[in-house]
Amino acid sequence: MDITDKLGSAQRKLKQFAAQVGQVRIRTSDSGPTASAQTARVAVVIPVFNAMPYLQVLLDSLAAQDLDPALFEVIAVDDGSTDGGGQVLDSFAARNPNWRVIRQRNSGWPGKPRNVGIESSTADYIFFCDADDVMGPEALRRMLDFADEHQVDVLAPRVVGIGGRGVNSTLFAKTLVDVPIRQILATLMPQKLIRRELLTAHGIRFPEGKIRLEDGMMLARCYLLARRISILADYDYYFIRARGNGTNISSQGTVPEKYTRSVFEIARIIKDNHSDADHAELLVLDLYQRKLLRSYVPTRFRAMSPRVRARWVKAHAGFLGQHIPLRLEEQLGFPFRQRSQLVRKQDVEGLLRLAATEEALRPDCRAALPQPSGTELRVRLEPAAKYESVHLLARARGKDSQLMFELRPDGRDHVVHLPVSEMATLGNVIVDLYVQLRLDGIDGNPRRLLAPEDGLPTEFGGKRLYATVQGNLSLDGRS
Repeated sequence: MDITDKLGSAQRKLKQFAAQVGQVRIRTSDSGPTASAQTARVAVVIPVFNAMPYLQVLLDSLAAQDLDPALFEVIAVDDGSTDGGGQVLDSFAARNPNWRVIRQRNSGWPGKPRNVGIESSTADYIFFCDADDVMGPEALRRMLDFADEHQVDVLAPRVVGIGGRGVNSTLFAKTLVDVPIRQILATLMPQKLIRRELLTAHGIRFPEGKIRLEDGMMLARCYLLARRISILADYDYYFIRARGNGTNISSQGTVPEKYTRSVFEIARIIKDNHSDADHAELLVLDLYQRKLLRSYVPTRFRAMSPRVRARWVKAHAGFLGQHIPLRLEEQLGFPFRQRSQLVRKQDVEGLLRLAATEEALRPDCRAALPQPSGTELRVRLEPAAKYESVHLLARARGKDSQLMFELRPDGRDHVVHLPVSEMATLGNVIVDLYVQLRLDGIDGNPRRLLAPEDGLPTEFGGKRLYATVQGNLSLDGRS
């Protein structure tokens, strides 16, 4: 055991001891059914454990909901908090008759308190909320109206990241009444509105105990058994936080073998509950890419100790052997296919070399200021490497057509002359410019060409040259 593992083990034991000592002072209690217990359409279930001061902000946002209090109830399950959060919950419950506070001994993970919340309500829908997040004031009313109108079993509202929390914003780009299962499986967070009938009919509950991805296991079953899944993207419904002190469960360290076993379990759930075996394989491939191959992001993988790297690779190789045949692996794009091929061979050193190549294939690609009357475009790559090839891609926006031009080295820059006649074949459209690099026999993903930092001429090669709001370079050939 290296020093990092020893330190982590000691910290975990200290936390366990502190929790055990704290449990002596914690009594179980229940404030009882709310005034809205018989009329509530939605129950907001919140597992609470040492979430101050964020808890106060969430509770304020729930108290500010514009839905009639008779139509919703808040069920907060205090999982043995020792930071004063229990008293804050009691204060809110005293002022809001549609709130209920259940206090229990610490279970160590959100699964059990969420299940307690499910069992403590008879509302038509359950919304799972985390204690350190925030809800928009119109969220419950809008979600309920949409779910009723479209008879939705699982509703995914637009989520916005705060405090540095990353969110897959493209998933919530537009409202969809019927979401394909492959698309919705990209979000396994529990912040969903779920019809109680779905949970009851299939006995769906969260796994209890310290199980990584327990929410993913529960959501995967819901998705595969639901009659209708929708995305609601017309409003900022939910604001999910990354705690500044790094105490989100999702930000805590993971044990490679345990985490991989959880991904195994989600894969099993997908295969057992999907009627189309071929489609289920594709869903598992997506799961593998999102949940396991992300471990080899260059900065993350290099930061691991040699021992931990080897453990991740060995665990993932076991998943590969059971779930990802070669014919599926071939469907992965760069860099995931290359990562997977090296994991299959358990080639840790090869993965480190690939990490260096990945980073080299992601330089800033910025255009130099072109001459207004010319067709020469100069591109500077920072940081630079000795690339096997550099190509410029000109893509017609909204179409499948594109042109490719090779750039030649010229000092610190790479240069290309864009033939006006050939560019005209793309039509009177906006043309977005990309750079594609090749290194170590690998073609990197095309990268948007950044606009010059010191302004632009109004015309280039017969088209209007402009910088997008993201600072990328495009040509407008519309007449």
